[in-house]
Amino acid sequence: MALSQQIFRWHRITGLIAGGFLLLLSFTGSLLVFSDEIDHALNSHHFTVKPAGERLSLNALYSAGTKALPGNPYLTFQRMPLTPEESMVMRAEYSTENKVYVYVNPYTAEVLHTRGNKNYFTGMLLYLHFTLLSGRNGSIIILFMATLMLVAIATGLYVYRKHLWKVLTFRDKIEWKIRRRRWRNLHRIVGVWSLVFNLLIVITGILIQWKVVGARVGKQAPSVAVAQVIDYDKLAEKAHTEIPGFTLMGIRPPRAENGPVLFLGNAGEPLIFGEYGTSVSLSPDSGKVVKKVIFSKASASEKWNAAVKPLHFGNFGGIPLKVLYSLLGLTPGALALSGILIWYRRKWLSRRKKLQTA
Repeated sequence: MALSQQIFRWHRITGLIAGGFLLLLSFTGSLLVFSDEIDHALNSHHFTVKPAGERLSLNALYSAGTKALPGNPYLTFQRMPLTPEESMVMRAEYSTENKVYVYVNPYTAEVLHTRGNKNYFTGMLLYLHFTLLSGRNGSIIILFMATLMLVAIATGLYVYRKHLWKVLTFRDKIEWKIRRRRWRNLHRIVGVWSLVFNLLIVITGILIQWKVVGARVGKQAPSVAVAQVIDYDKLAEKAHTEIPGFTLMGIRPPRAENGPVLFLGNAGEPLIFGEYGTSVSLSPDSGKVVKKVIFSKASASEKWNAAVKPLHFGNFGGIPLKVLYSLLGLTPGALALSGILIWYRRKWLSRRKKLQTA
């Protein structure tokens, strides 16, 4: 078998195996581009409060969060309020699969709402996208399918290499009137125009999924809060003095007793690197700096790692960029569907015609 035939065979096999999953991931991914907008529209009362004087201390808000939760879970400040109308969002980690979000009024310490990571629409959608609602086994399947999609894209690039320039110069058109060619042409044209985007989505998706799988395999340490009194307000002041122009976005308490408190945020870096790229770790007792990451001085690899999630989800720009991401996010599903139809026509319709003419 010639090399081109072997590569085409691999393209067909990997595409068919991953096809059904690509339809699912394509649809859920396009919705998840607008996850923040959807969640805020459906649950605006969780995220907004009426300003009432000065905000309470971080210590008081942390105490309110712990009292609202059963057990002794590891509790973080997930998102600090950036405007007077925003609530404080905290996250309790009972296990890798079980997390609870707590929405607190920063002026009164009233707990507005608590919900599990899979008990609301976009949370369930995210869990479906990365685990098929099946935890570890589902996450492994998704990682495998994403790898197959990468192979399908690479082999497709070779198979259609002679058509690249024709498609990009609009000389290769969809022949709708000829049934046996219409899906083949659509598959080729959509594949070429979405090539760079799909490579970006698949590569970043594999990197994210590798971490998702890694968090679910092997022995998992218990996720509990340490029995240590920490002055978060005093440490937050220290964090701001350590990094000029620092916008605090989140706080992670120690995982173990006497471990450092991690303050996450940004210092004016572009949103393509996320909102948590700059950080400083402080000793909970002395306030001594354990580690400091100023993103403007980060290496190229550190910047790439920070950009992986924003590049995958498309949440580093405004609505026009999200619309573009959402539309392009449907192309893997279109490729999967057209590829299945091409295979069906070649495999079964041609066989049926042979039987009819025999």
